[in-house]
Amino acid sequence: MKKTVKFLSLVIIMVLFSCSKEPAIDVTSESNILGQSVASKAAANKSTVLILDHNEDDIVGTSSTLHRNKNGITVNFKTKGLIPGNAYTLWFVVFGDAPGPPTGSTHAAGHIVGGSGKGNFSAHLSVGDIFDNMKVFNNPLTAEVHMALRTHGPAQPGMMPDQIQTIDGGCLLPEIGFPSGPFLHPDSDVVGYCSNIQVGMHPSVN
Repeated sequence: MKKTVKFLSLVIIMVLFSCSKEPAIDVTSESNILGQSVASKAAANKSTVLILDHNEDDIVGTSSTLHRNKNGITVNFKTKGLIPGNAYTLWFVVFGDAPGPPTGSTHAAGHIVGGSGKGNFSAHLSVGDIFDNMKVFNNPLTAEVHMALRTHGPAQPGMMPDQIQTIDGGCLLPEIGFPSGPFLHPDSDVVGYCSNIQVGMHPSVN
């Protein structure tokens, strides 16, 4: 669970004085108010949260930033402490406007992590996109959005690109008892190990 900000161009209108003695319009003041309104709206449609580990503790120095507009959502998920050479996928888990189970989930991004152990994932989900359960995404401005990071263990020859594009690519589940399901678990460098390991949770917007 990537960001274009559209800026409003302000046009200065020259006000001609007439014989009516009507007061001149303070265009500069109106422009400032309009600019503040646009900035406030942009801020309201952006949220940044710390990423949680498998113990549900904050991972200091990480961030999940979500941008919303009427056309969809864009995320940038920056994390660390990953295992070099492991394959990881990031997933949108979207909840509806009412309490309850998630509306649906879908693949966001994926790649193999380098020697630094840092991961930088970016993705976009558009209105009208179809979740894995065939439901349609239609509430970008209000939905609760969780960005779930999943490990697929060490990159395996012949298993790419499944390991960075599918939910169970390269996984040996459940044959050898590796964890599955929605809960968070530790990362691992064991071949075939897959699990959700981190999450960034963006609350719903009223």
